Order: sequence, then C-alpha cells, then structure tokens
Amino acid sequence: MTEHPHPQAKAAAVIVALIVLAIPAPGQQPPLATNIRAEAHRTLATRFSTARSEGLPVKCGLPILSGAIHHRATLSADERLALTSLLQRSERQTSIVADNGLFRFHFDTVGVDAAALLDSAGNPIPGTARAFVDSAIAIMAHVYQYETGTLGFHAPPSDGTLGGGSDEYDIYIYDLGPDTYGLTTPDMLVAEGGTSSTFIEIHNDFSFVTPRANRGIPSLRVTLAHEFHHAIQIGSYGYWTNDVWFHEITSVWMEDVVYHGENDYLNYLFSSDSQFQLPGTALTAYDYIMYSRGILGKYFTKRFGGDTMLRIWQNIHSMAPLPAIDLTLHQSPLTTTLGVAFAEWALWNYYTGTRADTVTYYNEAALFPVMTETYYELISPTQQVAGSLPCLATSYYGYVTGSDTVTVALVNLNPDCPANSPSSSPFTLTVSRSRPDDSYRAITGNLYLKLDVTNQSQWFAWTIGKTGPGTTSVAEGSAFPNPFHPGEGGFLYLPMNADEGTLSIYSSGMELVYSASRQSQSRLGQRVFTWDGMTKGNSVAPTGIYIFVLTLPGRTVTGKFALVRR
Repeated sequence: MTEHPHPQAKAAAVIVALIVLAIPAPGQQPPLATNIRAEAHRTLATRFSTARSEGLPVKCGLPILSGAIHHRATLSADERLALTSLLQRSERQTSIVADNGLFRFHFDTVGVDAAALLDSAGNPIPGTARAFVDSAIAIMAHVYQYETGTLGFHAPPSDGTLGGGSDEYDIYIYDLGPDTYGLTTPDMLVAEGGTSSTFIEIHNDFSFVTPRANRGIPSLRVTLAHEFHHAIQIGSYGYWTNDVWFHEITSVWMEDVVYHGENDYLNYLFSSDSQFQLPGTALTAYDYIMYSRGILGKYFTKRFGGDTMLRIWQNIHSMAPLPAIDLTLHQSPLTTTLGVAFAEWALWNYYTGTRADTVTYYNEAALFPVMTETYYELISPTQQVAGSLPCLATSYYGYVTGSDTVTVALVNLNPDCPANSPSSSPFTLTVSRSRPDDSYRAITGNLYLKLDVTNQSQWFAWTIGKTGPGTTSVAEGSAFPNPFHPGEGGFLYLPMNADEGTLSIYSSGMELVYSASRQSQSRLGQRVFTWDGMTKGNSVAPTGIYIFVLTLPGRTVTGKFALVRR
C-alpha cells in the first residue's frame, strides 16, 4: 500500500448538486474544515434528527442528510449552506490505497482528527493512525467479499476520479463528533429512486460507543458493513430519500449478517424508542425506531429464505420500498403479501426475551427485550378499548382473567402507508367473557372478541394465551367478518380444514346467490375459503342474512352471516 499525501478531490458532481441548490460552488469559498462540517451536521440535525434524549448515538447520518436533500426546496439559507458542506468531500492529510485496489482511505495522522486505536481503558493511542487504517482495510476486504460475493449484491459504481484516485471507492476518516458512527453521501442529487456514486465517512476512533466492549474495532466493523451497504443501495439499486427507513433497516440487518458476533444492534432494541416500546409506530416512520427494526431483515430471511432482502432490493431498482417488499413476497415461491407478513412479524416480536422460542421465531430472541403491553384486569363482563392505530403498526393488549393472561395483538395491515405521513384508522376492540351475538368470535381463554373497524380486511388480531397463539381466525362453521361489508376491497373468510370444495351462498329465502368450485388459501396459519360479495350475476349482493354451504370431500359445512352494504 502506498500513501498519497493531500489528494485533490474533483468537484464536478458536487457542483451539479450546488447548481440545483442555487448555492455558490466550492471554489468561491474557502475549503471547509472538519469542525465546520460538524457544525453543518448539527445545523441539519436540529430539523431532521432521528436522535432521542436518552443519549444513544446516531447510528448513521444518512437520515439527516436524506431529510435535508428531500426537503431542499424549503431549507433556510443556513440549512442550504450546511447541506452544501456535507455534500463536499473533506480533504485529509494523507491517503492509502488498499492492496486490492478497491478502496482509498483518507485520514489524518496528527491532530484532533487523527485516526487511532484504543487502549484497554478506551482512550485513543497516539501514533496509531496507520494501524487503525490497516485494520479498516482488512475489514473492508471482508465486507466487500461478503456483501457482493456471498450475498450477491452489486458493488457500488465507480466515482471516476473523485477523491484523487483513478477508480477506488473513497472512505474518509475523522472525528464526526461524540455521537455519529458514519455517513454515506451521494455525489449527485438524483430523483427519488435514482442512483449515484457515493463516498463514506467514518469516525476516527469510536471511543464514544457504549457499552465499552463495543468501542474501537468492533464498532469499526459494524460501521463499515452498515455504510458500505448504503453505498450499494444508493449506487446500484435506488436512493429513496423519503423512504430512508428501509435503507436503515437493511444496513442494521447487514451489520449482524456480516459480523454476527458484535451485536451492536441490540443497543437499539432496548431503547425507549424501539419497536419493543413503540410498536404502534408506523413501519414507514422517519424516526429513531428504524434502527431497532433491523430485525425485520432477520424475520424475512428466516421466514422466506436467505436471499429475500436481495430480491427486495432488486425490485427497489424500479419502485419504492413498500411496493417492492409486497411484490417480492407475492412472487413465486413465496406467494404471500406484505400485510400477512407484517402480521406474522407482530407475532414474532411477541416471542422474545423470557418468551423466546428460537426454533419457530428469531434465533437470538432470548437476547431481545419483552414486548410492551397495556394490561386490563378482566373483572367486569366486558372490556372495551377505543383508539386508533397507524398503518403497518401493532398494539398489544393483555387481559388478566385470573388463571391466564390472554394477549390480543391488534395489527393494522393497511399497506397504503406513505413514508413520513402515515395514516391512522380508528378501532373499537371489545373482549367479553360471554358471546352477546354472532359479531363476537371465540378466542383462547374462553373469551370472545369483537373488532369494529371500517375495513375488516385491513386488520388482524392475534390471540395469545399461556399455551401459545390461539385461533387465528374463527372456528369451522363460522364466517368472519360478521357482519360482512362487501365492495370495500375485503373478503368474507370461511375457515375450513380442506384444500378444495364447492362454495354456495344462499339468501335467507334460499335463493342461490353464488356457487363455484374453489381452492382454499392460507391466511396466517389457517386454511380459508373466501367470497368477495359478488353474485353470480357479477353484482354486489344486497344487504341481508345469508347462508353458506361448503361441500367438501366427505362432508358439508353450513353457517350463516349478515351482509351489510354501506
């Protein structure tokens, strides 16, 4: 490896960005010192920060940068100048090109920004800049091979001669402040879903990290794995500044895939702003909670296969993350939906900590916290909860019956969940010791549940007792939802332990409304037949009481339900 003092970065792509922002080009102002870059980061963090008051570090600066880029038309003069600062590459005292020729590390050997290893007390060791960089080079060789070779992701594109070299990927090392691991920055401002070459910035010693065991080299490992995948995402698949939540979920997941033993991601699971404390936060929220949701990648890979995240990013090449996830789960051999998968994920997140089932659910579930619940002592005959829940979010309610605690995990499955502006839908959840009418369904613990919502097809309720998840829908011979509201995009579900049969629907006067041979479907662990409310004449059935007859191999099942047109 050869040192290259004072590499002169090219500024062409940055100038393109500055023209878009209508700010003077770098040549019209003095070079930016690191402390000015840190101040620029703080300026943007005031408006776009995902950090919380409890003091955990900012895992990655990409959400702050992405927020500023996405809202650049509304930035103040100070914020525009701050964004300009961060889009420029920060020249260092020297640089080294890795032996494989793939990476150039830019760093200082003396001064406050000098790279350094740490002693046993966690303090920087003077004169160890080169040793730190040698470690980073060895780590990047592994990260590159694992992410592009083992996992099959495309390498990020070349930046040409930016950074002073010919074709190497540039990584800059300096003091990013007391709370930031790293940052990946695009060289060009592109439309949503566009791609750009990038450069990475990482902290110079990671002395601020907690717990102490994660300081120094362990944090260097996970940061390079995290940020390099951002470079892959932005450079080879698509940069969605308004959907940075999935960029972060993927990169946190990637840390643990490449360096499984470090477990730095566990810090964020125990945060007061984690999935386990705030499960009622929409999946697409632009919030600190995204770091704890790296476990979604763990769910996808164990449940659907090790290449699931890769296939999602292949679809992100042409569409935003949510539809890309849904399309991937629809594609053979998975043939499921985002909504069904999200409901399953809600169940996985219940079986953690002292409830861990590492065979069925997360392999490391015992290391995770226990999901927060709102508890009710079911003394009166019924307990009613009225509230609202955002799209792709979950609330957990525990009902103490004396001999058991029955948990209802209520899930809003609505996949129409725009990032940064997720919608909420009202609900009324009633749990009863008796069954007042057919609108209640039997659940575990000898209880009955009724859920009043606008669109039943976009909601699901797990019922979990001491023996595990109870009936996921309703018993054979019953229909759900009851009453059924046709024409709203949902279905009437008829759970039956059979693969095929003939479904016939009759009016209360025994007039045949619909009949057809049908295949059952799997819905959250149960076989169901479905009906969309359309008659044999292809019109919506009128309001009334209906009887269904399912003719199955060797038996016939009948029942009734109410249909109400709004």
